[in-house]
Amino acid sequence: MRRRFWTAFLFLALPLAAAESDRAIEVLRYGCANELGHREVTLFQNGTVRLIDGPPGQEWMGLSELSPEELDGAMNRLAAEDLSETKRHMPSSVSGPYIERCELHLLLPGRTEQVFHFTHYDALPLSLSRVLQVAKDMEGKVEDLRGKEELPVDYEARRFDVLKRRDGQRFRIVRFTPDNKAVELQGLDEPLYIFVLREEMHKEFVALLARRK
Repeated sequence: MRRRFWTAFLFLALPLAAAESDRAIEVLRYGCANELGHREVTLFQNGTVRLIDGPPGQEWMGLSELSPEELDGAMNRLAAEDLSETKRHMPSSVSGPYIERCELHLLLPGRTEQVFHFTHYDALPLSLSRVLQVAKDMEGKVEDLRGKEELPVDYEARRFDVLKRRDGQRFRIVRFTPDNKAVELQGLDEPLYIFVLREEMHKEFVALLARRK
């Protein structure tokens, strides 16, 4: 982004330069990606939230602006978490095809940048999980301008349901995990199986296409 040049209009140029600087500083950037696509949310110091999502070459971008109160609240939540020892307690990451690998960058005012690498299914330390929750809350502030489809609010997953994922791929529910917290789905358009937490079904899928009676 271009920076404004300092001009003779001193009282005008300084606020504009400060605004440009705040807009360029990333306070938080959290993204996950695999072979099928990636999703990344960024919070800028001026309160702008940017969301990028979609399969390779078909990503869309949405923007939103936090109110001063919302920005203060988010910054306070982030600053309250002590992540100094978090890297020592990170789990060994799961690996394999189609496993989403995630990266978090956190740069709070007056602190050094912190970077964390993990996968979508890792059991993370509580402090890091709370930081990621701030990022997920920011995602909810961005409107999908493509004309967003959504699963019904009262949708309950059932075996053999055929669902449409956000990238347009179709999946059939084949079973649930023993603890009933996640769903295993079989791809109908690609030869793959995925697991999705029940609580994240509305984030991953946008429509119920078929259901056995």
